[in-house]
Amino acid sequence: MIEATELISVLASPDGTRLRLRVRDQDGRTVSFTFPACWLNSMRNALPRSSDADRVHPLDSWSMDRSGQDLVLTLRTPDGQAVSFAMKPWQVEGMATIATYGGSGRTLGTTVH
Repeated sequence: MIEATELISVLASPDGTRLRLRVRDQDGRTVSFTFPACWLNSMRNALPRSSDADRVHPLDSWSMDRSGQDLVLTLRTPDGQAVSFAMKPWQVEGMATIATYGGSGRTLGTTVH
């Protein structure tokens, strides 16, 4: 069993499917291991959840990129948390419609949700 005491580095494989962690163990040795990147969600889900599930997080920045026919929207908080969503263009258009007209008191001929 490896008892890691320090994270030295995290590197993604060129194709993004695996992560390589370099850690320092309890005896001061540097140890490396790799695992599938898809395991990250399972590892995160194993962590205790905070009791404030209804908390609203502030948005620091966002980015949007293409991935085939989808768009990938990434939202980031000031403390460095990030979450990405694969979206269809019509979903982004719906969000823009709500942001533009949702609170203005104007009515639209159709609504997009």
